[in-house]
Amino acid sequence: MQPYNLVDRKEFINMVKVLNPRYILPGRKHFTATAVPKLYNEVRDKIRQELSLINKDTISVTTDCWTSIANTPYITITVYFITSEWTLKSACAHFDDDHNGKNIAEVLRSILNDWGIDVQNIMSITTNNGHNILKSIEELNLENVHISCFAHNINIGVNHSLDIPVLKRAIARLKKLQNAFAMSWKMKRDLHKAQELLQMEVKTLPSACPTRWWSTLKLMKRFLENQLPICKTL
Repeated sequence: MQPYNLVDRKEFINMVKVLNPRYILPGRKHFTATAVPKLYNEVRDKIRQELSLINKDTISVTTDCWTSIANTPYITITVYFITSEWTLKSACAHFDDDHNGKNIAEVLRSILNDWGIDVQNIMSITTNNGHNILKSIEELNLENVHISCFAHNINIGVNHSLDIPVLKRAIARLKKLQNAFAMSWKMKRDLHKAQELLQMEVKTLPSACPTRWWSTLKLMKRFLENQLPICKTL
């Protein structure tokens, strides 16, 4: 996926001219004001038409929230349904707003209604166990059809198993060490030199994310594999 301003870049314009000198390349405004909105409306109408032909109480929903690098909050709603030909389909829409329970509930209801789906008719809704998400489920009276995300439950279980003082201290030190290498080009350079000297594969220490238990496991394994070059670097 490329940004809209790709069509305004000199290099891209020159490439298109080489491919077809007679082609008139549309500008960024054409895509933002005409082409993409037109495509969105066409896809939206097609999906709404499909939704109008199915039994509404056979629809399942998943939703999640996250914040982008630009610190913009998002919520994604994905609708799953099976057509009369028993073909599984899904449609996805996103909306940015504050991530509190009331807002999430309002956004869920608004977007589903906009697509012709009564929130009370959905067969199931799957989410993580975030307090704000669970609050929105209560707001919508969907507790009876709510399914807790299995992957999120595993992550919670693993994190609870790591909630032992000796492990917490070790992981905290590992994260501090990883951050030191990530923030210092000199330390990273020296680590790579030490790995090459020991005829090891050049690798950095990966970061650990609290919502992805396997990232902590990966950090631990990488540290154990590279103890010698790390010690030489320090």
